[in-house]
Amino acid sequence: MIHHIVLFRLKPGVGWDSPEFRAAEELQERMGEEIEELRAWTCGRNVSDRPAAYDYAVLGLLDDAAALARYLAHPFHLRAAEAWTAISDRVLADIPARPGTSTTRLPHHLEGDSRVGTR
Repeated sequence: MIHHIVLFRLKPGVGWDSPEFRAAEELQERMGEEIEELRAWTCGRNVSDRPAAYDYAVLGLLDDAAALARYLAHPFHLRAAEAWTAISDRVLADIPARPGTSTTRLPHHLEGDSRVGTR
């Protein structure tokens, strides 16, 4: 299993109410439904106001490197990535789950702005 993690920092002039942000956020919220390779998906606005904090985060779970490659090449992912590139800077990491550890299955939705889904 591979954990896919992306943190977004909005560019100056882009805020939660910006139409461009709303459109990008809507795409992220649909990602887990649109891309079969995602075993779990959560995304949402950061609630921390610490200076080092990013504004938005996504967490995905994929079976292996081949599933990650298919996810990255998927047209829906490319569309979302293009929307986020226009409004944010980002950092990412794809980390393998450690052998012998279990992966917690998350409920479909949590309270707040986060969207969580599992397959």
